[in-house]
Amino acid sequence: MNRFAELEELLAKNNPRFICVDLRMPQPGPERFVASIRHETTPALDAATLDELRRQLPELPQLVELYAGHGSIRLYCDTTFHVAKDCYASAFYIAHPDEWEDLRLGLDDWFADLSEKERAEYLPEWIDDCLVFGEIPHSGNYFLIPLTGPETGSVYEFEHDGFEFIRQADSIAGFMTTICTVNDALLRSISGHTYYHDGKTDTQWYAQGYEHD
Repeated sequence: MNRFAELEELLAKNNPRFICVDLRMPQPGPERFVASIRHETTPALDAATLDELRRQLPELPQLVELYAGHGSIRLYCDTTFHVAKDCYASAFYIAHPDEWEDLRLGLDDWFADLSEKERAEYLPEWIDDCLVFGEIPHSGNYFLIPLTGPETGSVYEFEHDGFEFIRQADSIAGFMTTICTVNDALLRSISGHTYYHDGKTDTQWYAQGYEHD
């Protein structure tokens, strides 16, 4: 059984693209734009590294299984370079384990000014014992996996704009299914944090539809 069949199906789609609109304009707004997208992955972790992950994270076998297929995963990437941000926009990033520490530091930056009382009020009990394994690029939002308590193995998103911890799935496999299944809910989620470029104007194009050959 392949727990990550939806991911492999998504990666196999030919010529994927988003049908985009400029949400800042009154409807019907300007003519729509078709943004070509791609997905980027790096090679699977080697056997020794996977064995080390199994030793370090015995409570997360699905995560080890994911990295047995890909070392990192970047989904719904723009193919037009964003000069102002010095990057290609993308909607989700599952980081290589070598990047987990940097992601954790980025998350902790949001909590640096909290008092002890505020930490107790705003942060979940498991915040000091969780894995930060991914992010929504250039958003300040991170994906976390609690490593202790009844939430162990589930996936949360830290939404910095409301300082919320939003439960996304019961498991890694469930989370990957959600972000790899393009439906109206996912398009709304992507449009909430990622926009695409036409390379000619400053228009911020937001995904409203999805097509592939």
